[in-house]
Amino acid sequence: MNSIYDNILAPKIIDDKLEGKHGIIHLPNMRTMLECIYADEIFWHNNGEDGSSREKWTYGREVVGRENLKRALTIGKTSDKIIRLYQKLRSEMEMDARISKFVGKGLSCKRKRVVRDDGDDLSMARLMGGSDQYWQTTIRKSKRANVRIGMNMAISWGHKEEDFARLGATLGLISDVLTKMGFALEVVAYNFVEYEGENDWKYFGMSIPIKMPNEPLDIHRLMSAGLPGLFRDFCFGLMEERYGFCYGKGYQCETTDAYKRELNLLHAVEQRFCKTNTQAVDGLAQTLQGLANKPKWFRG
Repeated sequence: MNSIYDNILAPKIIDDKLEGKHGIIHLPNMRTMLECIYADEIFWHNNGEDGSSREKWTYGREVVGRENLKRALTIGKTSDKIIRLYQKLRSEMEMDARISKFVGKGLSCKRKRVVRDDGDDLSMARLMGGSDQYWQTTIRKSKRANVRIGMNMAISWGHKEEDFARLGATLGLISDVLTKMGFALEVVAYNFVEYEGENDWKYFGMSIPIKMPNEPLDIHRLMSAGLPGLFRDFCFGLMEERYGFCYGKGYQCETTDAYKRELNLLHAVEQRFCKTNTQAVDGLAQTLQGLANKPKWFRG
């Protein structure tokens, strides 16, 4: 393998006194992950033949096949199923009093009106007085607060495309609300499981940033993290070929505090807490409340 990709895929080991040893991989972005996989053909061997039940389990019904999945992840395209669920969740959210009080409220900050040699409006008093500096503009005196959230795509074998879709839709909904509230949002999709394999790790985590704080919000790209094949094809291949996983690819588990600290997450979208639409909306309400009560480790 190319030495650059080899370095990217090298695991970082965190040995937490309370939660045990974690094997962790930080991928720089989705495109680099795909390049790593295709450069050395690190493919999951059992993604299923065309039209088989295994293929349906791996990809679902909408974005089917490895090349279609790669194209969707590259351009940031999600499935119609995730979009419909997102729209339904949004309707339910707008009727929830715990959330509606936050929606539409931007962050307050100090602003100062100044006069200088360029700007948005003319200062007529200075213009008529012959001053060289006759433009007025408003300067924002405080920066937007950074918020980092994540979504754990790793769910057990018995879950279906709808379960992945709910994860992606929930992530999109929370991201949309936080952005409209004025936060500089960063979003990470990650695969976190209880490890089972040849290494002495207790947990395994692989993270992929899908939105940086300075990037505009692209709901479709965020929700593409809810496509089943991202976990059940591309992540499975890396887990098997590079990180010594046994056949079962570990066990679904809740994200540990040690891994949340490593990723600096304010909130994690996890299947356990959004099994239904009601739970997904509850999770959004808890996230908004969490903005006032940030974890001790959060840096933002």
